[in-house]
Amino acid sequence: MRNSARILFLCILVLFSTPLLLFAADPIMDLRNKIKEREDEIARLEKEISAYQGSLEQQSTHSQTLGGEIKKLETQIKKLTADIRWTEAQIQKTGFRIEELNGEIDGKKNDIEEGKAVLAELIKSPNESDDSSLIEILFARGTLSDFLGDRENTFRVNRDLEREIRNQQVRKKNLEEERNKKEQQELEYTSFKRDLSGRKSIQESVNTEKNELLKESQNKESQFQKLLREREEKRKLIQDELIAIEEELRARIDPSLLPQKRKGILGWPVAGPFITQGFGFTQFAQTYGSDIYKGKGHNGVDFRASVGARVLAVEDGKVKDFGNTDTICKGGSYGKWVIVEHPNNLSSLYAHLSSVAVTRGQNVRRGDLVAYSGATGYVTGPHLHLTIYASDTYELRKTNHCGVVPAGGFIDPMDYLPDMI
Repeated sequence: MRNSARILFLCILVLFSTPLLLFAADPIMDLRNKIKEREDEIARLEKEISAYQGSLEQQSTHSQTLGGEIKKLETQIKKLTADIRWTEAQIQKTGFRIEELNGEIDGKKNDIEEGKAVLAELIKSPNESDDSSLIEILFARGTLSDFLGDRENTFRVNRDLEREIRNQQVRKKNLEEERNKKEQQELEYTSFKRDLSGRKSIQESVNTEKNELLKESQNKESQFQKLLREREEKRKLIQDELIAIEEELRARIDPSLLPQKRKGILGWPVAGPFITQGFGFTQFAQTYGSDIYKGKGHNGVDFRASVGARVLAVEDGKVKDFGNTDTICKGGSYGKWVIVEHPNNLSSLYAHLSSVAVTRGQNVRRGDLVAYSGATGYVTGPHLHLTIYASDTYELRKTNHCGVVPAGGFIDPMDYLPDMI
């Protein structure tokens, strides 16, 4: 009798709950379809961005002409537009994913509440009469636990109780996992929103640069070449000053105050790092060193990074300074830069940026966003320049040709960066 009653009750429960379950699943399916649409859009935009990046890399190798420079800036603007659309799609996808997780969390909360009710019923001491008819039991009892309760079957009740406790533990663990996923998605959502604002600002800046260049050159190739010659003459004077300052500050380095050389003391400043020029007497420095580095070698490490790529703090620290040498000597030095001082007497300089994303005195952690890469200052194309100073030698120096610039006793970043994978 009791087995038959249990089967009948479960059938009634399934018949009444199935339409509700189907109805509840529709919003989740709708969200998953929207997520899939955004994923398809993101994949398409990534191909478009990759094509623009390839064009920019080819254009950076061409001789400088007004037409070539304008074309390069226009390609940068198109890429940034695609970057913005990509970021917007990521924001929408992440928002839908948060909604989906909210639904799943609510469902798991309901499961837990239902599990609590089942546990409460199992803990009770039900008292059913074997003489009662199936119809009487169905109408007399309001829950499955009451319906199945039986003082005479203590073993069965204990078994069901233990099983339900295990189920409840699993439900709570699943709920915690979903909450952690939601928290991670919310962090990503905030990050994408910040990137969207930064990239829109960068796009405006590149557009302004294009208009200023057309104005300065009067849209004439001869005037543009004159501008280039003037900037190059000034750049050589700036470089001479910087080299003299750095030589003086390098003499102040006390090796005993530096951390012991070990890979991984600093992290990478960009995701998926690819070094385009190393430290010291690189092939580029040897080929062009007499003109650019005056035989002193490269004072940092260059990383491949497109305009608008995220630049990350290589270690915990505090933002010491930031600035923009282009306001005084356009194309002559670091362009937009930021420096972070770390507790281990190392300071990291990030240069040729399109935008700075931190404020002076701000505390940052390793991997935090500090800026977006660019092509400001003296560059042949977009990239990130990283210099590591001994912190006690770092200074802001006033120069004769480029205003105030960051300088210090520089050391080889590769002594502290991770091994390349």
